[in-house]
Amino acid sequence: MKKKKKQKYRDIALNIMPFIDVFSLLNTFLLMSAVFLSVGIIEVQIPFLSSAPPDKKQDDKSCSVKVDMSKDTLEVTADFCSVETTRKFKADKGGAADMHNHLVAIRRQNLDTDKLQFFSEDDVLWKDVAMVLDAIKLRGPKDPVLVKKDASDADKAVATESIFPKVVMASVMLK
Repeated sequence: MKKKKKQKYRDIALNIMPFIDVFSLLNTFLLMSAVFLSVGIIEVQIPFLSSAPPDKKQDDKSCSVKVDMSKDTLEVTADFCSVETTRKFKADKGGAADMHNHLVAIRRQNLDTDKLQFFSEDDVLWKDVAMVLDAIKLRGPKDPVLVKKDASDADKAVATESIFPKVVMASVMLK
């Protein structure tokens, strides 16, 4: 019988430094490329070309109410409403109260309009903006509830709290 030789096991040394270098470089490029990738969905409405005449409803313009606030004045503009007006008020508590009454009158005549666009200059203080937004949005105790006859219960609940339930902050500055 042959004798089996016992083999001695030696420690095998693996050099993993090149792998670490490669993965650290890959990690760097992965992180850098992830910054430039952003997933977003933008809904774009493409105009539809047709030889048919336009609908009559597209010619009708809806009432739009805008409040433009500067440091000293408030300007309310109502376009395509039953009464088209542009009025100026002082940018203080008394002027905000007068503007509130004017907005209630506009809303009373145009119950379909529930959106208002608010513009402000960049030098207006936030406390003044908050005061004007309260005058625009909140319904006072003596103000009527402004709701359409065929409104849902949710719309009636919103109408008991506000004059214009949808206020769009429309200040955009491009330089």
